[in-house]
Amino acid sequence: MTSPLRILSGRGAGAGVLPSTIFLLASFCPLFLLLAACGLAIAVEPPPNFVVIFTDDQGYGDLSCYGGKHVSTPRIDRMAEEGSRLTSFYVAAPVCTPSRAALMTGCYPKRIDMATGSDFAVLLAGDRKGLNPNEITIAEVLKTAGYKTGMFGKWHLGDQPEFLPTRQGFDEFFGIPYSHDIHPFHPRQSHFKFPPLPLVEHEQVIEMDPNADLLTRRITERAASFLARTTAEPPLPFRTPHCTSRRRSWKTSLTASSKL
Repeated sequence: MTSPLRILSGRGAGAGVLPSTIFLLASFCPLFLLLAACGLAIAVEPPPNFVVIFTDDQGYGDLSCYGGKHVSTPRIDRMAEEGSRLTSFYVAAPVCTPSRAALMTGCYPKRIDMATGSDFAVLLAGDRKGLNPNEITIAEVLKTAGYKTGMFGKWHLGDQPEFLPTRQGFDEFFGIPYSHDIHPFHPRQSHFKFPPLPLVEHEQVIEMDPNADLLTRRITERAASFLARTTAEPPLPFRTPHCTSRRRSWKTSLTASSKL
């Protein structure tokens, strides 16, 4: 097995320069483009911003805008009310790695060898597999249209340098390389022997075993900061939250979720 998170420091986006985008979050310059033709000024609407929030372990009926009663999600409900609510949408897989691979590439996970990890249903720490850098990602496509791109949250498409978000079309990355429960506190740690969980900025490990109770807030703040820094440019942020508290009870987690 490859050593876990063989992160390179001082290279690429990890060289201390903060890029202007988040994982699959894109926004375009808010200024209109003025075109002059035959003495006429034509105002052209700017391209739309893209903000993708991809959540693991969330069912169709978990949101109150889809009829869920066990948890209140007023802000997400407002997004549904003001936007579009899809009623016939399916992800490519019910688990982390393949569903994310499909979202990033538009391909069936099996076609790009991302249906499973090397030795498990998903990629584990130090897995030799990852999203092939030769695959074209949504972030790479949007960058050709002038967007800034960034990824905040859980990546889970390979923890080796060649597979990281900054090698897949994202200008900025802040988050964890795989699920937050792939760490020494796992209930089956005697079997898996997971290493400490790294918190990564761009391509550099900045912290080991970050406080799970604060991780969601930290990721959210970085995503918000990215948006604030790229309001005059086209950014594409992608936020991929996972349930990040390993110590709270299910009842407490539901209370926290009610603030969404």
